[in-house]
Amino acid sequence: MEHGEPQLIRKSNRKHDSGFTCTKCKQGIMEPLHHEGEPEYTDIFACNQCNHQATIPSLVIISSQLVSAIMGGLLSVYLFIQHLSKVLTSFQFNTSDKLTLNVTFSVIAALFIVGFIYTLYRAFVGISRRKKYKRSY
Repeated sequence: MEHGEPQLIRKSNRKHDSGFTCTKCKQGIMEPLHHEGEPEYTDIFACNQCNHQATIPSLVIISSQLVSAIMGGLLSVYLFIQHLSKVLTSFQFNTSDKLTLNVTFSVIAALFIVGFIYTLYRAFVGISRRKKYKRSY
């Protein structure tokens, strides 16, 4: 480990455990780790039995991904439909009124749609990862 690199430290003075069990050894409890000098916990956990490390996203991260993906995706789809209709109207009536601008905006909106779909995918990956590590009582 280099001199300037922050070190991960196991935080063991918590009032309650994380509720995650290790998927590797099936016996240990996943405890949160944090970078040295960092005031809050991160989403990195380590097993107290076998020292297996995993990144488990918090519910705040997952919910913000879901909300932003849905809201941003809906807005992007609306803008895509608006500009695409203007492009198709220009082709239908054989006009070139701002055709390049509307095609460009349609492509940009389509790229945003792809980005928000990826954000939605990452939220579902986070949900499945949390379920995988969640302790069954």
